[in-house]
Amino acid sequence: MYNQDLEQEFKDFDTAVNLLVDVLKLQDKDLVKICEEALSNLLGSEEATHMLNAAMFQLAETAPDTCYWTWHNFPELQVCLDLKEHVCMFVVQKLIKKGFILGKDFSTDIHGEILVSRETRVSIMLDSVPSEWKFIKSVLQIAE
Repeated sequence: MYNQDLEQEFKDFDTAVNLLVDVLKLQDKDLVKICEEALSNLLGSEEATHMLNAAMFQLAETAPDTCYWTWHNFPELQVCLDLKEHVCMFVVQKLIKKGFILGKDFSTDIHGEILVSRETRVSIMLDSVPSEWKFIKSVLQIAE
């Protein structure tokens, strides 16, 4: 009985995530807001966040343009805040691997932005695939 309940919960979760992915692919801000609010009201904020996280991970793999659209249109959602944090960590690791030094060649600010020189920005751009670069450039700021 327990395994059947768990299996059904997984199927329900998967169905909800796929529905969210389809809604996000429509790129309709109002519809996304309605779905997010409905999920939060029906299932609770934490469960809705888990579903949005799963949808964003799926979109990052299958539809990066939609993932990017979501990130930039709903920056207040926890999933988008988490994504920005992960992108920043990814960029810092990438810069360090390329030999750049934190505090000398780049730095971070309280807003989760990474301050770089133009040369550092060009270097990381040349070392990134287009789907990565779309996200990376959003957290980079040119330090003047």
